[in-house]
Amino acid sequence: MAGGSAGRHLGWAVLPLGVVLAVLFLWPVAQLLGLSFDSPAGPLGHYARILAVPAYRTALATTFQIAALVTLLAVLLAYPLAYLMATVPPRVAKLLTLCVLLPFWTSALVRTTAWIILLQRNGVLNALLTGSGLLEAPVAFVYNLSGVLIGMSHVLMPFVVLPLYGAFRGIDQNLVHAAETLGAGPWALCRRIFLPLTAPGVMAGATIVFMNALGYYITPSLMGGPAQTMVAQLIAFNINQQLDWGLAGALSLAMLLATLAVFFLFQAVFGLERLMGGAHASGRIGTPFALGPRGRSPGGRVMALLGAGVALFLIAPVLVVFPMSLGSSPFLAFPPQNFSLRWYEEFFSRPQWMASVWNSLTVAGIAVAGSTLLGTAAALGLSRLRGPLARLVETAFLLPMIVPHIILAIGLFGMMAPWGLVRGPWALGLAHIVVAAPFVVITVRAALRGVDPNLELAALGLGAGWFTMFRRVLLPGILPGIASGAVFAFITSFDDVVLALFLTNVRSRTLPKLMYEGVAHEINPTITAVAALIVLFTVLVLLLNLLLQRRAR
Repeated sequence: MAGGSAGRHLGWAVLPLGVVLAVLFLWPVAQLLGLSFDSPAGPLGHYARILAVPAYRTALATTFQIAALVTLLAVLLAYPLAYLMATVPPRVAKLLTLCVLLPFWTSALVRTTAWIILLQRNGVLNALLTGSGLLEAPVAFVYNLSGVLIGMSHVLMPFVVLPLYGAFRGIDQNLVHAAETLGAGPWALCRRIFLPLTAPGVMAGATIVFMNALGYYITPSLMGGPAQTMVAQLIAFNINQQLDWGLAGALSLAMLLATLAVFFLFQAVFGLERLMGGAHASGRIGTPFALGPRGRSPGGRVMALLGAGVALFLIAPVLVVFPMSLGSSPFLAFPPQNFSLRWYEEFFSRPQWMASVWNSLTVAGIAVAGSTLLGTAAALGLSRLRGPLARLVETAFLLPMIVPHIILAIGLFGMMAPWGLVRGPWALGLAHIVVAAPFVVITVRAALRGVDPNLELAALGLGAGWFTMFRRVLLPGILPGIASGAVFAFITSFDDVVLALFLTNVRSRTLPKLMYEGVAHEINPTITAVAALIVLFTVLVLLLNLLLQRRAR
């Protein structure tokens, strides 16, 4: 009876995470947005100022323009790569998947830094183009719109590639064979089968890209110029330089409403499950899509060639970082003339770098422990809820993934700074719990769906208490999901820059914040060594996660 009672009341396990999000997410964001209505010119004074000042109107238009262009580029680049991944042998598909996952897991700041090195006037790309005679003089590929589009597309494109690949694999190969037998050519197959059946997966990925792009801060601030100023940069400017919290709140509300409108529109049309994990366009029916016996058509060969180019585009910045980190010159050059470990020695010998690493690990420890415990409990509680209440709670738990981090960072800064919490690791650690817990909820919920509920009922029916059943039956089944969630939480915390910019000071700053400060002013070659070490660390974490998934299977 006690075990059954505990199981029936398991829905209350969503409460701890709900309380944490109410205190550390909803309240600070609501406070910031509330300040937008506090103006000497009246409740709408700040909004009237946004409409009256050309710079603010331009930034709003620029934000939507860049977000739309990045989304379009991500979709166009993702199609050939996803097609190639679905039509090559399994071993090659795994290699291409690694080309997607490695940049996807690698710090966005590391990738942005690598692109700056590649695209600057004396960078690798200009050296190749001028050396080959294609250009007579270097071209400005960075600190303008092209730099922003390249950097943001590279960071966000995997969000489209992964669901689109799942959508291609979900197409029934027998359907393709039947269409070819009836005389359908490559264009007809594309128009009548591939595009309609992959559209839901593309929409899911494009929605995530667009929502992320609306609130992007790091890449535009590092790779763009004044003409590419986005709303997130204006929000930070009004806090850091103008101390105008009201106007920052008004800009935040405008960006938040746009982001939530896209989110809820997609949820209403396609459903939350497809956005957060359901990328399969038609379900797993029949034979998974693969290259047919006729081989590739001329159009298919072009798509495969483009797909290989996109894979190279994804992996190139990561590969360039390593040889540049081994150069001995104080100036960035590729390929390096002389090889040396000088910049690695510089990294390990400088106290500020070592202190930032320790701060990052401390914050990540707080984030992983808190988010894993709260997220696992919330996932167990959600598994017991049904109907509209379950959908409402699940949506509320996912909001920290949707709301731009710049809004949360400023809201938490306004709440925690008066208490002096930004002097240590706890302010940032608690903020990372807020943004990392949803990842744990998603992975543990997915693991719970793979556990046969009859095992739980059988254990309880044989007299086991609920806690004994959980320890002996349920926990082993969901442990890989918990571990994967903890890995995601660690990467989310260790990679964060935006929250760290506002919730740490000189003594408590993390490694990404110290790197950002270095890149924003002048790229010291030591940063290439740091970037290379972060990539190696990411590879180890990725291999650990893959090992956990293999053991789960």
